[in-house]
Amino acid sequence: MTDQETPCVSDQWSDLKATVADGVKAVASTIGEAIEEGKKPGKPLDILSKLTREAPLGMLLAAFLIGRALARRQ
Repeated sequence: MTDQETPCVSDQWSDLKATVADGVKAVASTIGEAIEEGKKPGKPLDILSKLTREAPLGMLLAAFLIGRALARRQ
């Protein structure tokens, strides 16, 4: 066998890195699109942001109590 017949290990790693990078970019894009969709008027993220602007301390208390209840379960 010659070196020309077998691919170099560093080439394989470069290909793997490129594939993983493309996958991460695709996932980030999908998540970004989902967030943008959720921010549209009437969607959950829009409602949540409006509620936190109106009563930030109340939302903080609610989040704390929910977190505490969930932590107790586990």
